[in-house]
Amino acid sequence: MESIKLCCARVDSLIQSIHIETARNINAMDVSFQPGITVVSGKNGCGKTTLLEMIHVLCHGYSFRTRDLKELVSWNSKELLSRAFFLGERESVRALRIDSSGILAKKDTTESRSTSLFFGEIPAIVMQPSDISLVRGGPEERRRWMDEMLCIRSSLNTDLLRRYRRVLLQRNQWLKQNRSGSPTGGEALFSVLTEQYIELAIKIWRARLDLVAEIGDITSDYYKLLAAGADEITVSYRSAVGKEKKTLDLERDFREALEASDDVERLQGITQIGPHKDDFILWSSGYELRSVGSQGQCRSAAISMRFAALDLACKNKCPSILLLDDVFAELDEYRRRAVADLIREKHAQVFIATPRLQDIPFTPDAQIEMG
Repeated sequence: MESIKLCCARVDSLIQSIHIETARNINAMDVSFQPGITVVSGKNGCGKTTLLEMIHVLCHGYSFRTRDLKELVSWNSKELLSRAFFLGERESVRALRIDSSGILAKKDTTESRSTSLFFGEIPAIVMQPSDISLVRGGPEERRRWMDEMLCIRSSLNTDLLRRYRRVLLQRNQWLKQNRSGSPTGGEALFSVLTEQYIELAIKIWRARLDLVAEIGDITSDYYKLLAAGADEITVSYRSAVGKEKKTLDLERDFREALEASDDVERLQGITQIGPHKDDFILWSSGYELRSVGSQGQCRSAAISMRFAALDLACKNKCPSILLLDDVFAELDEYRRRAVADLIREKHAQVFIATPRLQDIPFTPDAQIEMG
């Protein structure tokens, strides 16, 4: 199990305090945090998840609950205000205002109309009951998980994914215009976009294949621990070019696949093949876990994927923040204690939201009672 011991020392506070005004069901809140593990307790609906959500937004610039940050504003309010003090390599202050005019994000003295300003310095990994969709849900969930880890690995990957999505959008726009017979730029532009698309897609494939090679054994080891050694899983990357290998002749295979799909793409007006169609597969006894796994097996696999992400974050940008939203209530006694033991080993500042303190099988370093 050496591969799951990447991060084991206790960390000082990364986020030292937070101020929140009119965010969902939090009217006003000022709280300072201690190092280690903090349990946030209280009845359902009192704002526990919202507190974790605001921490995540100020770390990453996006919510783990919604794609529209305006949904964070309390229904009876016109604006949301939040501010947090962080201590990483240096002290930092982050602030956010959301109102009818849009978003204003501030990091120290830098202001932006985009919360992407916050992304890239302080990884915050979230565990929640809905994570089971990482295993049982569609491939888009697992692609998002892979790409989040690529961004944790390197800011260059963040830029790579952004460029890929932009070129994919432009290529799809051309294909849609072509269906009506009037594509901007003609075939010459389509050829240029396709070459750019191939170059970026191959870079993403290589980055994802390297990622799967790095975290595959880690994910499997966590799963063995959470499943008490009862069974094992393996992982692989399923490429849209129709192969499941760690090394591919990417450019040759991709060009052949694109050429073969050209008529269909032009008919349907959308790019058929690329990293946006791929998947991360978990296997159990030769079958896809999403199809044959029990509720407990799939939940253990999802938690293993989150711990693998945390280890990667600690390895690349140590330390990190771990947010657990009512996770323990969904686990049996063995898995509850196994997750608790792992959390206490991690080089992370941890926040656990729960309506039932008795679900937490250890004494935390601090407790916040809400409601």
